Amino acid sequence: MSQDQREHARERARERALVLSGGGGRGAYHVGVLQFLEEQGWTPDVVVGTSIGAVNGAALASGHDATSLWELWRNLETHRVQRPQLNLFTLDRWQSVLDTAPLRETLLKEGWLYLDRINAPDPPKHLRITAVEAASGRLHIFGNSPDVQAGPTEQTVITLDHILASCSIPVIYPPTSIDGTLFWDGGTVANTPLRPAIDAGAQDIVVVIMTPWEHADSTNATPPSGLIDAAAMAFEWALLASFQSEWERFHRLSDLMHLTVEVARLRLENARLRIQLGLGTDQDLIDADGDGIPDVFQRQVNEPLVVAPDQLLPVVQIVQYNRDAHKRLYNQGYQDAQRAWAHRHQS
Repeated sequence: MSQDQREHARERARERALVLSGGGGRGAYHVGVLQFLEEQGWTPDVVVGTSIGAVNGAALASGHDATSLWELWRNLETHRVQRPQLNLFTLDRWQSVLDTAPLRETLLKEGWLYLDRINAPDPPKHLRITAVEAASGRLHIFGNSPDVQAGPTEQTVITLDHILASCSIPVIYPPTSIDGTLFWDGGTVANTPLRPAIDAGAQDIVVVIMTPWEHADSTNATPPSGLIDAAAMAFEWALLASFQSEWERFHRLSDLMHLTVEVARLRLENARLRIQLGLGTDQDLIDADGDGIPDVFQRQVNEPLVVAPDQLLPVVQIVQYNRDAHKRLYNQGYQDAQRAWAHRHQS
Protein backbone atom coordinates (compact mmCIF):
# COMPACT_ATOMS: atom_id res chain seq x y z
CA MET A 1 0.00 0.00 0.00
CA SER A 2 1.41 3.39 -1.01
CA GLN A 3 1.71 6.37 1.34
CA ASP A 4 -1.18 8.08 -0.48
CA GLN A 5 -3.34 4.97 -0.09
CA ARG A 6 -2.48 4.73 3.63
CA GLU A 7 -3.45 8.38 4.11
CA HIS A 8 -6.72 7.74 2.27
CA ALA A 9 -7.45 4.67 4.41
CA ARG A 10 -6.96 6.76 7.56
CA GLU A 11 -9.39 9.36 6.26
CA ARG A 12 -11.98 6.71 5.37
CA ALA A 13 -11.69 5.37 8.94
CA ARG A 14 -13.06 8.74 10.10
CA GLU A 15 -16.16 8.76 7.90
CA ARG A 16 -18.82 8.55 10.65
CA ALA A 17 -19.09 10.97 13.55
CA LEU A 18 -21.37 11.05 16.59
CA VAL A 19 -21.83 14.49 18.19
CA LEU A 20 -23.15 14.30 21.76
CA SER A 21 -24.59 17.37 23.46
CA GLY A 22 -24.59 18.32 27.10
CA GLY A 23 -27.50 17.57 29.38
CA GLY A 24 -26.16 16.32 32.71
CA GLY A 25 -28.16 13.53 34.28
CA ARG A 26 -30.08 13.00 31.06
CA GLY A 27 -27.05 11.36 29.43
CA ALA A 28 -28.77 7.96 29.30
CA TYR A 29 -30.68 9.47 26.34
CA HIS A 30 -27.42 9.28 24.35
CA VAL A 31 -27.12 5.58 25.12
CA GLY A 32 -30.61 4.80 23.82
CA VAL A 33 -29.77 6.60 20.58
CA LEU A 34 -26.49 4.69 20.31
CA GLN A 35 -28.28 1.38 20.87
CA PHE A 36 -30.59 2.04 17.93
CA LEU A 37 -27.71 3.17 15.70
CA GLU A 38 -25.69 0.04 16.50
CA GLU A 39 -28.69 -2.11 15.58
CA GLN A 40 -28.60 -0.44 12.15
CA GLY A 41 -24.91 -1.28 11.80
CA TRP A 42 -23.91 2.37 12.33
CA THR A 43 -20.99 2.95 14.70
CA PRO A 44 -18.93 6.16 14.96
CA ASP A 45 -15.29 6.60 14.01
CA VAL A 46 -15.24 10.11 15.51
CA VAL A 47 -16.96 11.16 18.75
CA VAL A 48 -17.40 14.81 19.68
CA GLY A 49 -18.70 15.39 23.20
CA THR A 50 -19.65 18.30 25.42
CA SER A 51 -20.42 18.01 29.13
CA ILE A 52 -22.11 14.64 29.76
CA GLY A 53 -21.50 14.06 26.05
CA ALA A 54 -17.78 14.24 26.83
CA VAL A 55 -18.23 11.53 29.48
CA ASN A 56 -20.15 9.26 27.12
CA GLY A 57 -17.81 10.09 24.25
CA ALA A 58 -14.74 9.24 26.32
CA ALA A 59 -16.39 5.99 27.39
CA LEU A 60 -16.95 5.09 23.73
CA ALA A 61 -13.34 6.00 22.93
CA SER A 62 -12.37 3.71 25.83
CA GLY A 63 -13.94 0.76 24.07
CA HIS A 64 -17.49 0.73 25.44
CA ASP A 65 -20.50 0.11 23.22
CA ALA A 66 -24.19 0.78 23.89
CA THR A 67 -24.60 -2.40 25.94
CA SER A 68 -21.67 -1.88 28.31
CA LEU A 69 -22.31 1.86 28.58
CA TRP A 70 -25.92 1.21 29.52
CA GLU A 71 -24.80 -1.11 32.33
CA LEU A 72 -22.75 1.75 33.74
CA TRP A 73 -25.65 4.20 33.48
CA ARG A 74 -28.09 1.79 35.14
CA ASN A 75 -26.04 2.01 38.35
CA LEU A 76 -25.25 5.72 38.23
CA GLU A 77 -26.89 7.62 41.10
CA THR A 78 -26.68 11.23 42.23
CA HIS A 79 -24.31 10.59 45.16
CA ARG A 80 -21.80 9.05 42.73
CA VAL A 81 -21.73 12.25 40.67
CA GLN A 82 -21.96 15.21 43.06
CA ARG A 83 -22.34 16.42 46.62
CA PRO A 84 -23.52 19.73 48.15
CA GLN A 85 -20.88 22.41 48.48
CA LEU A 86 -22.73 25.61 49.43
CA ASN A 87 -21.60 27.18 52.70
CA LEU A 88 -23.52 30.32 53.63
CA PHE A 89 -20.65 31.48 55.86
CA THR A 90 -18.13 31.62 53.00
CA LEU A 91 -20.17 33.19 50.21
CA ASP A 92 -17.24 35.37 49.21
CA ARG A 93 -15.30 32.21 48.31
CA TRP A 94 -18.27 30.20 47.02
CA GLN A 95 -17.82 28.90 43.46
CA SER A 96 -20.69 26.46 43.00
CA VAL A 97 -23.70 24.77 44.52
CA LEU A 98 -22.36 21.25 43.99
CA ASP A 99 -18.96 19.55 43.93
CA THR A 100 -18.01 16.91 41.31
CA ALA A 101 -15.37 15.07 43.35
CA PRO A 102 -17.62 11.96 43.44
CA LEU A 103 -17.78 11.94 39.62
CA ARG A 104 -13.99 11.94 39.42
CA GLU A 105 -13.87 8.86 41.65
CA THR A 106 -16.71 7.14 39.79
CA LEU A 107 -15.12 7.57 36.37
CA LEU A 108 -11.76 6.31 37.63
CA LYS A 109 -12.90 3.35 39.72
CA GLU A 110 -16.05 2.01 38.04
CA GLY A 111 -14.71 1.24 34.58
CA TRP A 112 -15.99 4.21 32.60
CA LEU A 113 -12.62 5.28 31.21
CA TYR A 114 -9.48 3.62 29.87
CA LEU A 115 -7.19 6.55 29.22
CA ASP A 116 -4.40 4.40 27.72
CA ARG A 117 -6.83 3.27 25.01
CA ILE A 118 -8.10 6.81 24.39
CA ASN A 119 -4.54 8.09 24.01
CA ALA A 120 -3.15 5.17 21.99
CA PRO A 121 -0.86 6.15 19.07
CA ASP A 122 -3.55 4.96 16.63
CA PRO A 123 -6.73 5.41 18.69
CA PRO A 124 -9.74 3.21 17.83
CA LYS A 125 -11.95 6.31 17.95
CA HIS A 126 -11.06 9.93 17.33
CA LEU A 127 -12.25 11.86 20.38
CA ARG A 128 -12.98 15.58 20.59
CA ILE A 129 -13.92 17.30 23.88
CA THR A 130 -14.95 20.93 24.33
CA ALA A 131 -14.31 23.22 27.30
CA VAL A 132 -14.32 26.98 27.83
CA GLU A 133 -11.71 29.09 29.59
CA ALA A 134 -13.43 30.56 32.66
CA ALA A 135 -11.48 33.82 32.52
CA SER A 136 -11.72 34.60 28.79
CA GLY A 137 -14.67 32.60 27.42
CA ARG A 138 -12.38 31.08 24.78
CA LEU A 139 -13.58 27.71 23.45
CA HIS A 140 -11.03 24.89 23.38
CA ILE A 141 -11.43 21.66 21.43
CA PHE A 142 -9.17 18.94 22.79
CA GLY A 143 -8.49 15.90 20.62
CA ASN A 144 -6.60 12.61 20.86
CA SER A 145 -5.59 12.73 17.16
CA PRO A 146 -4.79 15.32 14.49
CA ASP A 147 -7.48 16.73 12.19
CA VAL A 148 -7.69 15.70 8.54
CA GLN A 149 -8.02 19.34 7.56
CA ALA A 150 -6.71 22.36 9.42
CA GLY A 151 -8.95 23.23 12.35
CA PRO A 152 -8.84 24.54 15.91
CA THR A 153 -8.47 21.12 17.56
CA GLU A 154 -5.63 20.98 20.08
CA GLN A 155 -4.11 17.51 19.91
CA THR A 156 -3.16 16.49 23.43
CA VAL A 157 -3.11 13.63 25.90
CA ILE A 158 -6.73 13.44 27.11
CA THR A 159 -6.91 13.30 30.89
CA LEU A 160 -9.70 13.00 33.40
CA ASP A 161 -9.40 16.77 33.93
CA HIS A 162 -10.32 17.43 30.30
CA ILE A 163 -13.49 15.39 30.71
CA LEU A 164 -14.45 16.99 34.04
CA ALA A 165 -13.73 20.46 32.65
CA SER A 166 -16.28 19.84 29.92
CA CYS A 167 -18.81 18.95 32.65
CA SER A 168 -18.21 22.02 34.82
CA ILE A 169 -21.56 23.79 34.45
CA PRO A 170 -21.14 27.37 35.77
CA VAL A 171 -22.76 28.06 39.16
CA ILE A 172 -23.84 24.42 39.54
CA TYR A 173 -20.33 22.89 39.47
CA PRO A 174 -16.90 24.43 40.14
CA PRO A 175 -14.48 25.12 37.27
CA THR A 176 -11.81 22.48 36.59
CA SER A 177 -8.11 23.26 36.24
CA ILE A 178 -6.09 22.00 33.27
CA ASP A 179 -2.41 22.87 33.53
CA GLY A 180 -3.23 25.82 35.79
CA THR A 181 -6.05 27.25 33.64
CA LEU A 182 -9.64 27.09 34.90
CA PHE A 183 -12.28 25.74 32.52
CA TRP A 184 -16.05 25.59 32.44
CA ASP A 185 -18.51 23.41 30.55
CA GLY A 186 -18.06 23.58 26.77
CA GLY A 187 -21.82 23.93 26.39
CA THR A 188 -21.66 27.52 27.59
CA VAL A 189 -20.28 28.41 24.15
CA ALA A 190 -20.75 25.36 21.88
CA ASN A 191 -23.04 22.65 23.19
CA THR A 192 -23.21 20.60 19.99
CA PRO A 193 -20.20 21.53 17.86
CA LEU A 194 -20.35 20.22 14.30
CA ARG A 195 -17.15 21.75 12.97
CA PRO A 196 -14.78 19.48 14.98
CA ALA A 197 -16.48 16.44 13.43
CA ILE A 198 -15.96 17.85 9.92
CA ASP A 199 -12.36 18.86 10.64
CA ALA A 200 -11.69 15.36 11.97
CA GLY A 201 -12.68 13.99 8.55
CA ALA A 202 -16.31 12.91 9.03
CA GLN A 203 -18.85 13.01 6.23
CA ASP A 204 -21.72 11.08 7.83
CA ILE A 205 -22.67 12.84 11.08
CA VAL A 206 -25.31 12.03 13.69
CA VAL A 207 -26.06 14.78 16.23
CA VAL A 208 -27.80 14.01 19.53
CA ILE A 209 -29.27 16.97 21.38
CA MET A 210 -31.54 16.68 24.40
CA THR A 211 -33.59 19.81 23.80
CA PRO A 212 -36.33 20.18 21.15
CA TRP A 213 -34.73 22.44 18.58
CA GLU A 214 -37.31 22.90 15.83
CA HIS A 215 -40.86 22.88 17.16
CA ALA A 216 -40.74 22.63 20.93
CA ASP A 217 -44.11 22.12 22.61
CA SER A 218 -44.24 24.41 25.65
CA THR A 219 -47.82 23.46 26.61
CA ASN A 220 -46.71 21.60 29.74
CA ALA A 221 -43.68 23.76 30.49
CA THR A 222 -43.39 25.08 34.03
CA PRO A 223 -41.31 28.01 35.28
CA PRO A 224 -38.21 27.26 37.39
CA SER A 225 -38.63 26.85 41.12
CA GLY A 226 -35.52 27.35 43.21
CA LEU A 227 -31.89 28.23 42.56
CA ILE A 228 -30.72 24.97 40.99
CA ASP A 229 -33.82 24.68 38.79
CA ALA A 230 -33.40 28.26 37.56
CA ALA A 231 -29.68 27.76 36.81
CA ALA A 232 -30.41 24.48 35.03
CA MET A 233 -33.15 26.03 32.89
CA ALA A 234 -30.94 28.99 31.95
CA PHE A 235 -28.24 26.51 30.94
CA GLU A 236 -30.81 24.54 28.93
CA TRP A 237 -31.66 27.54 26.74
CA ALA A 238 -27.97 28.36 26.36
CA LEU A 239 -27.44 24.82 25.06
CA LEU A 240 -30.27 25.18 22.57
CA ALA A 241 -29.12 28.59 21.35
CA SER A 242 -25.57 27.35 20.81
CA PHE A 243 -26.81 24.42 18.70
CA GLN A 244 -29.08 26.61 16.60
CA SER A 245 -26.12 28.89 15.93
CA GLU A 246 -23.94 25.88 15.07
CA TRP A 247 -26.63 24.56 12.70
CA GLU A 248 -26.77 27.87 10.83
CA ARG A 249 -22.97 27.92 10.66
CA PHE A 250 -22.95 24.38 9.24
CA HIS A 251 -25.32 25.38 6.44
CA ARG A 252 -23.18 28.39 5.57
CA LEU A 253 -20.14 26.11 5.47
CA SER A 254 -22.07 23.56 3.42
CA ASP A 255 -23.08 26.21 0.87
CA LEU A 256 -19.45 27.27 0.61
CA MET A 257 -18.33 23.69 0.11
CA HIS A 258 -20.90 23.17 -2.65
CA LEU A 259 -19.67 26.30 -4.40
CA THR A 260 -16.09 25.05 -4.08
CA VAL A 261 -17.03 21.69 -5.58
CA GLU A 262 -18.91 23.37 -8.42
CA VAL A 263 -15.86 25.50 -9.22
CA ALA A 264 -13.73 22.35 -9.15
CA ARG A 265 -16.20 20.60 -11.46
CA LEU A 266 -15.92 23.42 -13.99
CA ARG A 267 -12.14 23.28 -13.75
CA LEU A 268 -12.32 19.53 -14.33
CA GLU A 269 -14.40 19.99 -17.48
CA ASN A 270 -11.93 22.60 -18.66
CA ALA A 271 -9.07 20.17 -18.00
CA ARG A 272 -10.78 17.47 -20.07
CA LEU A 273 -11.26 19.88 -22.95
CA ARG A 274 -7.59 20.85 -22.74
CA ILE A 275 -6.59 17.19 -22.91
CA GLN A 276 -8.86 16.61 -25.94
CA LEU A 277 -7.23 19.61 -27.65
CA GLY A 278 -3.79 18.29 -26.83
CA LEU A 279 -2.96 21.19 -24.56
CA GLY A 280 -1.73 19.12 -21.61
CA THR A 281 -3.15 17.88 -18.29
CA ASP A 282 -4.52 19.49 -15.16
CA GLN A 283 -3.97 18.76 -11.48
CA ASP A 284 -7.74 18.51 -10.94
CA LEU A 285 -7.69 15.07 -12.59
CA ILE A 286 -5.49 13.58 -9.86
CA ASP A 287 -6.89 10.34 -8.42
CA ALA A 288 -4.32 9.46 -5.76
CA ASP A 289 -6.30 6.59 -4.21
CA GLY A 290 -7.03 4.97 -7.59
CA ASP A 291 -10.78 4.56 -7.05
CA GLY A 292 -11.73 6.19 -10.35
CA ILE A 293 -13.09 9.39 -8.78
CA PRO A 294 -11.02 12.62 -8.95
CA ASP A 295 -9.95 13.44 -5.40
CA VAL A 296 -11.45 16.93 -5.52
CA PHE A 297 -14.99 15.47 -5.34
CA GLN A 298 -14.47 13.19 -2.35
CA ARG A 299 -14.72 15.57 0.59
CA GLN A 300 -18.43 16.32 0.70
CA VAL A 301 -20.31 16.36 4.00
CA ASN A 302 -23.92 15.20 4.11
CA GLU A 303 -26.44 17.13 6.18
CA PRO A 304 -26.25 15.69 9.71
CA LEU A 305 -28.99 13.48 11.07
CA VAL A 306 -30.32 15.23 14.19
CA VAL A 307 -31.87 13.14 16.97
CA ALA A 308 -33.80 15.23 19.50
CA PRO A 309 -36.92 14.91 21.66
CA ASP A 310 -40.09 16.61 20.47
CA GLN A 311 -41.07 17.48 24.05
CA LEU A 312 -39.06 19.30 26.72
CA LEU A 313 -37.26 16.89 29.02
CA PRO A 314 -37.50 17.63 32.77
CA VAL A 315 -34.89 20.28 33.49
CA VAL A 316 -34.31 19.04 37.05
CA GLN A 317 -32.90 15.81 35.64
CA ILE A 318 -29.78 17.73 34.59
CA VAL A 319 -28.62 17.41 38.21
CA GLN A 320 -30.45 14.21 39.22
CA TYR A 321 -29.29 10.67 38.54
CA ASN A 322 -31.50 7.68 39.28
CA ARG A 323 -32.27 4.36 37.62
CA ASP A 324 -35.95 5.00 36.80
CA ALA A 325 -35.17 8.27 35.06
CA HIS A 326 -32.25 6.69 33.19
CA LYS A 327 -34.55 3.95 31.88
CA ARG A 328 -37.13 6.45 30.65
CA LEU A 329 -34.47 8.56 28.95
CA TYR A 330 -32.80 5.52 27.38
CA ASN A 331 -36.11 4.40 25.90
CA GLN A 332 -36.93 7.89 24.68
CA GLY A 333 -33.51 8.23 23.04
CA TYR A 334 -34.04 4.92 21.26
CA GLN A 335 -37.51 5.93 20.03
CA ASP A 336 -36.39 9.39 18.90
CA ALA A 337 -33.46 7.86 17.00
CA GLN A 338 -35.83 5.39 15.37
CA ARG A 339 -38.14 8.21 14.32
CA ALA A 340 -35.33 10.40 12.96
CA TRP A 341 -33.76 7.47 11.10
CA ALA A 342 -37.07 6.48 9.51
CA HIS A 343 -37.73 10.07 8.44
CA ARG A 344 -34.25 10.34 6.87
CA HIS A 345 -34.62 7.11 4.91
CA GLN A 346 -38.18 7.82 3.76
CA SER A 347 -37.37 11.25 2.35
